[in-house]
Amino acid sequence: MTEDEVVWPVGTTDLDPDLGDRPMVFRPRGFLVAILTDDAARRAATALRAAGFADRRLRVFTGEQILADHARYRAQPSRSRRVVGALTDDPETLALYHGHARDGRAALWVHVADDDEAGRAVRGMSGCRTLHIRHYGRHRRSDVVLQRPTS
Repeated sequence: MTEDEVVWPVGTTDLDPDLGDRPMVFRPRGFLVAILTDDAARRAATALRAAGFADRRLRVFTGEQILADHARYRAQPSRSRRVVGALTDDPETLALYHGHARDGRAALWVHVADDDEAGRAVRGMSGCRTLHIRHYGRHRRSDVVLQRPTS
């Protein structure tokens, strides 16, 4: 991978690496994740494009995509990947994202360079009703919880 390529949690395009070619451990850094309804996620992505965020730095993952990707990941034939996942996956984060996905919510992931850009992204989405915002900064993770998943 080149320095400007982004490894996303869910591969949804032909440009994304196959699950078998992804890093064994996904440790997000430099991402802002907003949980919204599908319609609100599309509006938020449009607002971020208008605010100057390049399309290649935005991904909307529907709840259906999130759950389907996790099912594909768990069905991988690689025993080593399953073992590493069992040791490194964060159950709280999986419960959060999968709970929102089961509720029919989408996740808008934004690749951000730093805290200032994360703040600019939050301001850019201010007209869209977000349910949860998580920022994976360079050194720490922070959350703004407005609504927890129901399932």
